[in-house]
Amino acid sequence: MVRAMAPRPEHLRLISLFRGFADDELTELASLFEPATVRADGSLFETGESATELYLLSGGEVTLVRPADDTYRLRPPALIGELGGLTGLPRSCRAVVSADAEVWRLEARRLQAYFGENQELGVRFLANLLEVVADKVHRDQRRHGDMRQNIVRTQKALKQIRELILESPDTPISGPIHDQVQELITHNRRVNYRVEPPVALAAHFRLDAGLADVIELSRTHVSVDWPGSEPVPEVGTWLAGVLELAGTELPASGKLVRADRRRVTFELDLFIDEYAATLEGYLTRVQLLDILV
Repeated sequence: MVRAMAPRPEHLRLISLFRGFADDELTELASLFEPATVRADGSLFETGESATELYLLSGGEVTLVRPADDTYRLRPPALIGELGGLTGLPRSCRAVVSADAEVWRLEARRLQAYFGENQELGVRFLANLLEVVADKVHRDQRRHGDMRQNIVRTQKALKQIRELILESPDTPISGPIHDQVQELITHNRRVNYRVEPPVALAAHFRLDAGLADVIELSRTHVSVDWPGSEPVPEVGTWLAGVLELAGTELPASGKLVRADRRRVTFELDLFIDEYAATLEGYLTRVQLLDILV
């Protein structure tokens, strides 16, 4: 059987990003795609890989496997990895292709160059893209709101259990259960919520070993990519340095509590009120990026 050299325009017509495009415009866009190459293990891409292209499923099935999360089975027509491909974000899942699947690939740079030459179409595409992203953020916020309510209910239930344990006669298991419940209550406190600094609000931890990129940050903890080639310090080591938060600096210190290869997490010492307010302001700015106002 001779395989088509490009997907059919009707495959693109049902994709949200190409809503409002005329038939001849869809035909031109379809010609930008080329057959995708499936790896020997049946995958298109792996979790953590840098995304440089997007895919179109026009036949068969593609399964998206997210680590420690759900599995999603896609049927055509479906655009796969478009947001990652257009922004260069690492892949958040593994894509596995069925034996009878028909999948097309399009390099993000090629699509961007096409819209650079056809700016009216590019503006239309951008408007569709913003609508898709806004809808995704809205649905994510609703889901996260449900999760936060579940955490609140869980916290209340855990505190009731803790009080019941304290009010009940001691038994051999009272202490261990109380300690475990107390640990869960402490871990779930809002103060422990961490944010990932975006490129626009980059954060660093300046240490004697060098300038470390901040991976995650909260009011009480900071995780960094340990700089240079020096060995990572042992857990329990106390270190001091300067946190650089998008142009604002504040002295910080803390104890190394976890090390996973070059990723190091510190439990921060308490800040004076002025520095705590600076950190709180930065965390709020980053958190606002997750909120659709």
